[in-house]
Amino acid sequence: MVNREVGGPALDTDQPLSWRVPPYQPALLMLVVCAVAALNIYAHPSQTVRAMTLVLGAAVLAAAVLTLRMYLGVDADGVIVRYLARPVWLPWSQLSRVEVVSAVRGSDTVRLVRHDGSYVDVPPSLLQPSAPTSKPRALARLNGIARQIETRRPRQV
Repeated sequence: MVNREVGGPALDTDQPLSWRVPPYQPALLMLVVCAVAALNIYAHPSQTVRAMTLVLGAAVLAAAVLTLRMYLGVDADGVIVRYLARPVWLPWSQLSRVEVVSAVRGSDTVRLVRHDGSYVDVPPSLLQPSAPTSKPRALARLNGIARQIETRRPRQV
């Protein structure tokens, strides 16, 4: 058995690396949808309350489905970052470097920089720890993830 720290260097393997939103987050959103549905079915609220809770339930359901779509994947061909609506594919030939940056949507995250200077920021919600964590420890985790991504880059001959 290999003892490996989360965010540590990737093992030599052909398996793709992937990061997703922690499963409990969409599950909690789905619980809110269930509570709203139960309120409307069993409590017989007024029309105003019913309309507001139905709109809230629809918005929360949409958020749950969209967060399940967010994804970061790394394999031998390149890196894919799938946001809420659209994926961004970066073949290794276009990727200049992988770095950790601050102040992206109020948090630290990994930035994938192309050779032309443009970049793709990975949504922080995919990579940040889900439990309260000190900033140095979260930054160390992000640096480990950046190293894992760089480790997958094919060696230039």
